[in-house]
Amino acid sequence: MKVEKCRHTVKCDADGCKNLADYYITTRGFIKNEFAFCEACLKELYAELAKLFVPRAIESHFKPDRVVKRRKNEK
Repeated sequence: MKVEKCRHTVKCDADGCKNLADYYITTRGFIKNEFAFCEACLKELYAELAKLFVPRAIESHFKPDRVVKRRKNEK
């Protein structure tokens, strides 16, 4: 899935919106689908998705100091 800047003059695909689209959301596959959104609708979609999906912190490959200290105290 990819978000791209709109190159053509098309209407926003959101229901009830009459603005011109600024961005495409494209999916790659056997049949290429494109959804066109204006900036206002895309921001609203982003806000709604943020309510459902909270990003998790990146798991570190290094152990935090408190874990190392705790293991030393256990021995």
